[in-house]
Amino acid sequence: MRDVHNLDLNLIRIFAAVLDERGVTKAAERMHLTQSAVSHALARLRDVIGDELFIRGPDGMHPTPRAMELAQSFKPALAQIEGAIFRPAFDAETSEIEFSISTSDYITAAVIPDLLARIRKAAPNARCRVHPLSEMNLTEELDRGTIHTAIGVFGKTPSRFISEPLLSDQSVWLMRRDHPAATGSFGLRDLSSYPHVDILISDQIQADASATIDQGGLERAYITSNPRHIEALLGAEGMSRKVGATVSHILAVPSLVAATDMLAFTPLQFAIRAAKALDLVWREPPYHAPAFQISMLSHRTMGAHPSIQWLRQELIESAKCYSAAG
Repeated sequence: MRDVHNLDLNLIRIFAAVLDERGVTKAAERMHLTQSAVSHALARLRDVIGDELFIRGPDGMHPTPRAMELAQSFKPALAQIEGAIFRPAFDAETSEIEFSISTSDYITAAVIPDLLARIRKAAPNARCRVHPLSEMNLTEELDRGTIHTAIGVFGKTPSRFISEPLLSDQSVWLMRRDHPAATGSFGLRDLSSYPHVDILISDQIQADASATIDQGGLERAYITSNPRHIEALLGAEGMSRKVGATVSHILAVPSLVAATDMLAFTPLQFAIRAAKALDLVWREPPYHAPAFQISMLSHRTMGAHPSIQWLRQELIESAKCYSAAG
């Protein structure tokens, strides 16, 4: 006699998806799983049931008679279970949740203050923990649910995550107001003549390496100044780039350029505020520099909880306030 305790409810859900889709690939897409995970689940269910369940044919996976028999019981049972589980609720006024966000010091300074003000007003018993983006393995932490959302510049994103635009900006060169390059023409020779501040937001790679790194299928930015591109532009003109300093926190940049002749490539919104706070100016780059997108990542499954949906919406509103105030 087979042990029913080995029967995982997720196996039944996957079985139903394969039955509906008549294939592992479409079932995996529907369940937001890998094909390997679906195949492994079917193998486990076959072992428990003692039947092949599906036979591969030229037009898809065909259920065995035993599979069709099981479907008559499994599908109503799944519907009853899903109907018995109510949608989770979130009451901001009474919730004592601790929201967990991973982001850079720039976003922490730019967006999080308004977010915390919103949380204090709407969810006074809730808390917020902000983790540094730099050394965290985002894919692992999002999968585990130890962070609720990650904010940064991302490229390729695994399908199990939702990517939402938060801020769009362009980059400019920041310098002190009395810098020799602050007035008059500003070209590649000026970029070659003065040292740069590189903003390296992780020690995992060197400052002259690629500006992005693939982390478990998630492509994320590590260097804000894109030095390789600038070096290529200067090299084509027989010039080279000088690095005066490398820092891991963008918030340190205004003080550095204010006290030296160094230049720093920073987001425009950041430069505008830095120029107001210190005696600084910014110049548009003397080459094509496309705008960039700061996005918010959350897990499709865990991020669907009403509390995380609420957090994501508040972050979007806080980002709008930051952009409007610039």
